[in-house]
Amino acid sequence: MAITARDKVVIITGGAGEMGSSLARRLVDEGAKVVIADVADGSALAEELSAKGDAVYVKTDVTSKASTEAMALAAIDAYGRIDALVNNAGLFTAKPWDELTLDDWRERFAVNVEGTFLATKAVVPAMTEQGGGRIINIGSDTVWMGTPGFAHYVASKGAVLAFTRAIANELGPRGIASVYVTPTLLDTPGARAAFPQGHFDYVLSHTPLGRFEKPEDVNGLIVFLVSDDAAFINGAAINIGGGISMH
Repeated sequence: MAITARDKVVIITGGAGEMGSSLARRLVDEGAKVVIADVADGSALAEELSAKGDAVYVKTDVTSKASTEAMALAAIDAYGRIDALVNNAGLFTAKPWDELTLDDWRERFAVNVEGTFLATKAVVPAMTEQGGGRIINIGSDTVWMGTPGFAHYVASKGAVLAFTRAIANELGPRGIASVYVTPTLLDTPGARAAFPQGHFDYVLSHTPLGRFEKPEDVNGLIVFLVSDDAAFINGAAINIGGGISMH
C-alpha cells in the first residue's frame, strides 16, 4: 500500500515562502488539506491550490501568541482537526561573529525558537482532544557542523532540536509525535540572493551526491512523516542534505 497524506490536515508556517510553498503544492497533490500560515501574503497560492484540492491561507505572525492561536482556530474552522504542524517559518541569514548584535540574536530566536514554541502551543489542545498529531520542526544541518558566520542561526536551530526532544517526551503519551528535520542550504532564488557564489561552491564541493538540494528534495520526507506509516517516529532528528553532513 502506498504511503499517503490523503485527507491529513497540515498547517505549514512560512507556507508562502520558497520551501513552504513547494511543500504546500506537494501535500495538496497528495490529497492533504493544507493551511498556509505566513505573515507574507499566501492568498494567491491558496487560490491556486484550491483549484485542484483543499488549501486556505491564514495570515500568521509566529511571534504572536494571539496570531498563532487564531491560526489553529482557522484550521479547525476550515477542516475540523489538525493532523500535523510543520514549523517551517524561520529567518536564515549569515553574519560574522564580530558583526553580530544582540538584536540580530534576539530576532532569530523570536522567529525560529519562540515562533516554533507558540505555533506548537497553539495546536496541541486540538491534537490532544483528537487523540494525536505530528509536530514536524524544520531545523538545519548547520547544527551538526557549527557553520561559521551563523552563530545566531545555529544556536536557534539547536534550541529547536532540544525543544523537539523535550516535547517528544511530554506530548508522546498523548499520541503527539515530534520530529526534527535538517535540510542543508537550498538552491532557491532567495538563497542565491542572500549568499555569495563562494558559499554555494563550498556546499557543492562537499556534497557527495554532487548537486544542490532543492525544496522538492525535502517534500517526500515530510509527506512520509505526515502519513500514518510514520506514526511511531518520535523525538528523531532526520538529516536530509545529500551527505554534506552525516548525522
